[in-house]
Amino acid sequence: MPLKTLAIAFLSAGVALSSAARTSAQDAARAPSAQTDNATAKTIDVYCSGCHNGRSRSASGTLLELFDTTRIAENPALWSRAYRQLQAGAMPPAGSPRPDRATANATLLYIERALGTLTQARTANNDGEVATRLASALWNDSPDATLLEEVKRNRLGDRAALERQVQRMLADDRAHAFISRFFFPWLQLDALAKADPDKKYFPDYDVSLRESLARETELFLLSQLREDHDPIELWSADYSFLNEQLAKHYGIPNVTGSQFRRTPLPMPERAGLLGQGSVLMITSRHEHGVDAAYTTPATRAKWVRLHFFGAPLPNGFPGAQPVKPELPITPQTRTLAVNPCVSCHRDFFPLGYALENFDPLGRWRTNDQIGPVDASGAFVDGTPINGAIDLRQVLLQYPEAFRTTLTEKLIIYASVGAVGPTSATPESLVRARQILRSTPNPRWSTLIAAVVQ
Repeated sequence: MPLKTLAIAFLSAGVALSSAARTSAQDAARAPSAQTDNATAKTIDVYCSGCHNGRSRSASGTLLELFDTTRIAENPALWSRAYRQLQAGAMPPAGSPRPDRATANATLLYIERALGTLTQARTANNDGEVATRLASALWNDSPDATLLEEVKRNRLGDRAALERQVQRMLADDRAHAFISRFFFPWLQLDALAKADPDKKYFPDYDVSLRESLARETELFLLSQLREDHDPIELWSADYSFLNEQLAKHYGIPNVTGSQFRRTPLPMPERAGLLGQGSVLMITSRHEHGVDAAYTTPATRAKWVRLHFFGAPLPNGFPGAQPVKPELPITPQTRTLAVNPCVSCHRDFFPLGYALENFDPLGRWRTNDQIGPVDASGAFVDGTPINGAIDLRQVLLQYPEAFRTTLTEKLIIYASVGAVGPTSATPESLVRARQILRSTPNPRWSTLIAAVVQ
């Protein structure tokens, strides 16, 4: 059955199916009928050949004949990349025909089956391995007496008992190591310590502000872990941790003193990670020079793509002309040549445009250096976006993409003790999907327990 389900493998996807729809799609993926095969084959020219036919220029450079769906397991790197793009709704490109989500989700399941994600996940051989891995991951330390007692009683093979240990350990002060060793490197927040905004453009900036921004995010992440939320709430939580300096920076009244405290956010634009100055600073330019005062939509869009969707950007075309550094970057990107620039940029730049109301220090603004801020754009599937609230609503339509991204990172971190923004493999994708399929209501404790087990 050559090229079975090929075309749909590059189509938009991602919203988690209901239990019934998920089961139906999974059954279809396990036993595709000849009728389904024939119907899928007819979609190849419509959805794929326009970019992958060897005549048009696909940014990935991948040709149609490489996607032989009878040999998915033999080419896991190619198909895991296709899976991530599909789950993120990043393909097909903007303006191309798109199928309905049920069809796209069925295709995701088909790819998963071929890659082996529907088989049972591996588990650790003994409780001692689990305890060592858990203590190292959460505390960067050895198991304590309580954990060793659980090992002695052979309790860590029970998922509920293991989850209780995860919750206990996250409540301990030693869990700060998990923030500094996992979250900050993965989210690239370790780069914040090197940010040095040009005082020429930001005369009110000082190092204490940078430290306060890092502290806000650290306390926010700890609270999410300890309250055992669904990880998707990292992007939607309507509170943060502020002191007087940071509240003034954000324009939030009635916060006094140097002590950080949990604070409701009166501005919905500030919700979650995308409203925090730490993220907004590391995704802006802070090298001293003529372009030091500007935001960059490419950097912010790339950050969202990598950390929410886990979907790398398409390869750039050679010979692209640089923007003029003496002018704000974002308006220039809106007037680039249609080919080859805009035809590719429009698939991801709007993710950065939507954050334009935040300046390079994360302050709210309605005007940039040349006039009113333009935060408008459209997601790759055509959904209009105008500002941070719209962007968040679009992202939250793809919760399974973020859960997959996060679980992959946890797997890599638990395995090697380090993680980066792009460290993912076909194996980590398979294992992440195995874990998520066995964790229907993911929370921090359930995902961490499943990973270390």
